[in-house]
Amino acid sequence: MTPPGERNPFVGPRPIGPGEPLFGRDDEVRGLYERLQARRIVVLHSPSGAGKSSLVQAGLIPRLREGQFDVWKPIRVNLDPRDLPGVPAGTNRYLLSAMVSLEEELPQAHRRSPGQLAALDLVDYLEHRPRRKGRAGRPVVLLFDQFEEVLTIEPHAVGAKEAFFDAVGRALDSGRYWALFIIREDHLAAFTPYRDRIPTQFTNTFRLDLLGLEGAREAATELAASGGRSFPAVDRLVRDLSMVKAQQPDGSFAPQPGLHVEPVHLQVVCRRLWEAMPPDDPVIDDDDVDAYADVSTALAGYYSDAVEAIADGDPVAERSLREWVGHQLIVGGIRSQVRQEKDRSGGL
Repeated sequence: MTPPGERNPFVGPRPIGPGEPLFGRDDEVRGLYERLQARRIVVLHSPSGAGKSSLVQAGLIPRLREGQFDVWKPIRVNLDPRDLPGVPAGTNRYLLSAMVSLEEELPQAHRRSPGQLAALDLVDYLEHRPRRKGRAGRPVVLLFDQFEEVLTIEPHAVGAKEAFFDAVGRALDSGRYWALFIIREDHLAAFTPYRDRIPTQFTNTFRLDLLGLEGAREAATELAASGGRSFPAVDRLVRDLSMVKAQQPDGSFAPQPGLHVEPVHLQVVCRRLWEAMPPDDPVIDDDDVDAYADVSTALAGYYSDAVEAIADGDPVAERSLREWVGHQLIVGGIRSQVRQEKDRSGGL
């Protein structure tokens, strides 16, 4: 067993990546794999923060490769052609973004420039894209990640969106490709105008919920064990993380235990708990949870540390960043999103 405190097994706010352990999601990985294997074209949707990227990267992709699928790099459609060299004006940004995403996985010597890709039809590109040695003949899986971006980026570019969906539909009509479209569920209804352009009309869906209580216990316990610590206080921590505000008959709100935990909250709180404990302490008990794992304090502490690190000691930059977060990422008391751009995102 790893000596306690030597390595922090909790990843914090980032997604769990390829090759990293994913605990508490075995049923979801198996269910999504079986749905995709049987239906070929599937929409994976979930609330924000449920862990779609972790499920796909650390769970589904390894399972697909074990099942003899050739899984290509996840596709994004968020690039701006104006930021790419040699791309003619009027190029379909969504199609070009998809091809550039897939090119990034290839060895440098085999990559085509954005200008060359802009002249290609998507179907021709997919058919002639180099395959990994030993994977020719395997069914190809296309993963469209954060696919709501096709709607939110240039929302009025309807013609470009229709052309993109038509091209993807032609590729999937061939039967040679499997496809998983990964979407935040609050955007699902907005895909209605484009559904008829895709085989199966996006009718095959798989919903990923927030992490259940048993899954949260498993994730916390197994990750702690991998880092050399037991976690007898796990039930206490999971209960605290699950707390929700429920409206009472008199209209007031009171906290009560819920049925789910946000995976990012679990990872952030446990990571900070781990870092705060004495390195030679092999047991996470109730006293540790009391001292180091208050949910609000842990999340606020993570936010404060991140802002200070980015500002790098500049108080003006730190104040500007905090104001930006308050205006751009928290809207009406609710988390919002800002599209990441090349030089500035949301004015920052």
